[in-house]
Amino acid sequence: MTQSEHKVGLSSFTLKIIAIIFMVIDHVNSYLGEFLHLPAWTSLLGRFVAPLFVFFLIEGYFYTKNKTKYFSRLLVGGILMYAINIGHNILTKDTFNHPITGEFDVFQLIQGQNIFMTLAFIMLFIWLIDSMRVKQLDLKQKLFCSIAIVLLIPFILMSEGGMYEIVVALIFYFFRGNFKKIAISMSIFCGLLLGKTLFTYFTVTGIGTLYQLLTFSNEFMMISVLPFIYLYNGQRGGSNKVWQKELFYYFYPVHLIIIYLLRDYLSGVF
Repeated sequence: MTQSEHKVGLSSFTLKIIAIIFMVIDHVNSYLGEFLHLPAWTSLLGRFVAPLFVFFLIEGYFYTKNKTKYFSRLLVGGILMYAINIGHNILTKDTFNHPITGEFDVFQLIQGQNIFMTLAFIMLFIWLIDSMRVKQLDLKQKLFCSIAIVLLIPFILMSEGGMYEIVVALIFYFFRGNFKKIAISMSIFCGLLLGKTLFTYFTVTGIGTLYQLLTFSNEFMMISVLPFIYLYNGQRGGSNKVWQKELFYYFYPVHLIIIYLLRDYLSGVF
């Protein structure tokens, strides 16, 4: 049964609102958890959020009438978040040197949340793959796409969550519309991630309790995205107003700025 056959369920707008709520919880836990004394298991609650946004990225890729505009919006959002993160880091950090080498590290400068750039890279990645699969390209065009894909992969791997979300994106792309195959693939992938965490626990000493490790190395909980995908009814939902379409693009940077400032205040930076 495909998502389009689920007439009773949740629209993309409703699911995105749910994801936004849990995203805020996750970011509050990451930046303010020590001040609020939140339990370690709080980190597990929001692990479905990024995969769900990747799912809707793939859906949007196929539904949008203007892929260039869609990509450009994500890219601009990513650049804006880089600017916000750089500005915040300049104001709050004393050095941007690598903790081991002692040399300047650009990643220390741009450090911070930036799901926009991850989604932009992933969309371009899927766009290139899709072009090679469905379009009649000549040899030069195929070679160009292949080289572009290879060059793009390191950028995805270095972006926020990109190491895992690139696999998730491929699952959602190749098995789009087939929940059973998505569920099996995600179960295998997340099972491997859980196995990696358990292997680390039983082979490495001095890493704390199993509970501590599972709540820290918690990528296996991306499996929790499956119920939300199953409930998706294939409908956009909402009233199709502009603010609903652009809600996430504005909410994401604003809520992070507020959380950054709250952490700085509670930490005594300001």
